[in-house]
Amino acid sequence: MSEGTRNTPIPRDTLAAILESATLAPSSHNTQPWRFELGQTGISLFADRLRALPVNDPDDRELTISCGCALFNLRIAAAHAGFNTECQLLPDPGDEDLLATVSFTPVSGEEGRQTELFRAIARRRT
Repeated sequence: MSEGTRNTPIPRDTLAAILESATLAPSSHNTQPWRFELGQTGISLFADRLRALPVNDPDDRELTISCGCALFNLRIAAAHAGFNTECQLLPDPGDEDLLATVSFTPVSGEEGRQTELFRAIARRRT
């Protein structure tokens, strides 16, 4: 992928819709232990340690899995909106809360839209 096609700016309303879908992810005890930051060309996913459950999840394993669910929903919502995602996991060794950064590349046509998975986001129950 050339540098000119990476990190494509996405309209704020599209990013907001993608994030809304991401926050519908299942999480351990419905804690929703994630925090997202919008950048000019992408989204950063952080673990929200204030929502951790130190007694039930002393190693933050469930917290990390929950954040992975939110990241998966984000990627499905982005695909549905017409974007490929490029994820960099654990991009900053100095910040253990920064779990991933996501950049976007537009997709032409209907390829990769993940429509069925996208519809399931709002229907899922735990």
